[in-house]
Amino acid sequence: MKYLAYCLLLSLAWCLPSVGQNVSIQARLDRPEIKIGERAAIDLTIRTDDLSRTRFYLLQDSTGAPERYRVLSFGATDTIDIGKGVQEIKAQMIVTSFDSTLITLPPIVVETPSGQAMTKPLALNVISPEVDLSQPENIRPIVSPWDEPYTLMDILILIFTSWIFYAVAGLLLIALLIYEYRNRARYLQVVKPEILRPVSALEQLKRKLEALGDARLETQEDFKRYYSTVTDGLRAYLGARYGFEAMERTTDEVIEKLHSLGLGSEQTRHVEQVLMEASLVKFAKSLPERGDALLLRTQTLALAEGIERLFIPSEGESLAGKEVTQ
Repeated sequence: MKYLAYCLLLSLAWCLPSVGQNVSIQARLDRPEIKIGERAAIDLTIRTDDLSRTRFYLLQDSTGAPERYRVLSFGATDTIDIGKGVQEIKAQMIVTSFDSTLITLPPIVVETPSGQAMTKPLALNVISPEVDLSQPENIRPIVSPWDEPYTLMDILILIFTSWIFYAVAGLLLIALLIYEYRNRARYLQVVKPEILRPVSALEQLKRKLEALGDARLETQEDFKRYYSTVTDGLRAYLGARYGFEAMERTTDEVIEKLHSLGLGSEQTRHVEQVLMEASLVKFAKSLPERGDALLLRTQTLALAEGIERLFIPSEGESLAGKEVTQ
């Protein structure tokens, strides 16, 4: 029985070191001494049997004394699987100090569910930088830090991360919705198309002849353009009123067509007179007086108005016939 108890104690003593080897930590300073404000790196090698639940931290001073060092960064840099469920973590801590003295960095603790380990305290000597007092003129006075100008990206980040931007945008959106709601009737209103009254053939002729009121009549070309405008307007009116192509016909063909369509002999004679007089100016190079040219315009308009009156009784009779039929 005593022999069995000795065996159990020896087995337990053998297992405890093996479990302890699964959780360990080693720390090494890259330099023993730094100047005020310089950085020192602590390289850490951590072994753990439970990587996901491993945590490491600096042991806090229980006396509550102010810390004379500052941790700038602390994190893992690499992880290696060394077998049998054990991983090795490479980590680094960057520290600095602004006190010219010998400081003691507290132990760094690593913990897992199976146990914990810690480093020994590390000593770091912080010294003041040497100042050359032999040339005091080279010593520059302490100045306040200068402001770095904002870039466009900085301004955009400040705008889009501010709640004021989203509040203003929300208010503008609400105002726009209210405006659209109040003015929705304007968008829903049906715009009635404007009915354009067709311009009659006589009205078109009047406009062409009125445009000749300030025409320049000095040279042969001036009179030629003037008479061409008068006859072209008259031909267009006759073609539109009687329904035939008058622009490409000769004077005789136009007169013959008007005879066949029932135009009176007096009106036909006046039409022939206007067209023949214009032909003399355009082709025979006859140079009329200015008064004759203005008179021709007046006669042409009177001729067209007289022809227009011939259609009024027939149009009235047509309307009366429609009323009787209804």
